[in-house]
Amino acid sequence: MIWTNTPERIGCQQQPAGLSPRIRTLTLREFRGWTLLFAGASYWGGVVRTHLHGEAISLVSIAQSVLSDGGFNVAAWVMIAAWANRIPPHGFATRRQIAIAIAFGVLFGIPTRQATIGGLLVLGVVLAITSETRHGRLVATLLVALAIEMVWTSTYLLPLHAAVATFDAQVCRTILGLIGEIIQVHGNVLENARAGINVEIIAFCASSFPLAGVAMAFLVVMSYWGRVPRLADLSWLATALLASVALTEFRLSLMALGDANYVWLHDGNGGTLYTLSGTALAVLFPMLAIRRSRPARALAA
Repeated sequence: MIWTNTPERIGCQQQPAGLSPRIRTLTLREFRGWTLLFAGASYWGGVVRTHLHGEAISLVSIAQSVLSDGGFNVAAWVMIAAWANRIPPHGFATRRQIAIAIAFGVLFGIPTRQATIGGLLVLGVVLAITSETRHGRLVATLLVALAIEMVWTSTYLLPLHAAVATFDAQVCRTILGLIGEIIQVHGNVLENARAGINVEIIAFCASSFPLAGVAMAFLVVMSYWGRVPRLADLSWLATALLASVALTEFRLSLMALGDANYVWLHDGNGGTLYTLSGTALAVLFPMLAIRRSRPARALAA
């Protein structure tokens, strides 16, 4: 039998077995892109949906909702989008992968916080298992961290933060007692009879509430410099979390000294200073971790 190099024969030789031309049109890059697009739309759709927009939704209120979610969360999604095309392997998606993408689309299409959390966790774990490159592991780490932060700040954990608020009140009484202030504690309420002020520490103000955001900032900074977190970084992360707790306890203690302190630290420039200080600490410790690890990498090389 004589084989001829006709275009039809060449086409038959190049077509992978079990794949139709329609399925071949979806590449793995497109598969990842669509899946991450579903995840991002679900996440930011929830942020915009739950924000208090006032009388009507506008571009300004949407921008405010995005910014209120946190600059580090915005940076995380920017890096996820930038690194999506750098995750091998490349090629064509299979029927199974297409079905998985559709399943993620259905899950992320459910307009609930629980669905978004579950989708981010599963997607992050899948990427962590299947990706053998640094960019893939970084994207997986950020997705899981975003899901954990959503869980930590959800209404389901408010009883935990409320319990921590009661502990915070005891810590503040001890701190103020060191400078001669007599403070009475009633659960999560600080009573300063001399200054005539009572400060109630609610769950959103507890020292535990911002910890997930601190951890997210830690991972975002490390990811920006191309560092995949490792066990050696846990001590630096723990230090960053402890610094955040100490900063919150100091702020709560100062608020119980009088009405002027409370207004300045809660509604005035003191609140802005507290936020900036927390952000600076969140950036400082991952930078120190990266700096201390460079000599070790140089020696290993």
